[in-house]
Amino acid sequence: MKKQINAERGVITFTFDGCEPVVFDSTKLSQANRAYAVLHGMAARIGDTAAISKSAENNFIVTEEMRRAEVLRMVAFYEDANNADWETRKATPRAAAHNPAIAQLAAKMGKSYEEALAWFGAKLEAELAGL
Repeated sequence: MKKQINAERGVITFTFDGCEPVVFDSTKLSQANRAYAVLHGMAARIGDTAAISKSAENNFIVTEEMRRAEVLRMVAFYEDANNADWETRKATPRAAAHNPAIAQLAAKMGKSYEEALAWFGAKLEAELAGL
């Protein structure tokens, strides 16, 4: 199952392989359910931020103070009436995938990674054209 939220229309579309999609229209909610849904959603969203992974960065220690600090950060973020963002952190562009085989090919050819990748791509296209 996949879910797609369309905030402009106020709908969530649930899709299933080989089945008709199911559409939930939030405009059809009662006021009581709408009010509870906001609180339920925010409880989950804000509470999830307290699920801090133990890592080398935090010396594999997660304290209640650390969890509380994350919850406070999220509460402040969402209680800012001028904030229209859902995501608290800005996404950083991912580095392009780096294939070690292409890197070896580039070294053998005395070319840059990008040149070797272009050469290899052209070679594959030529071979596929011959099929």
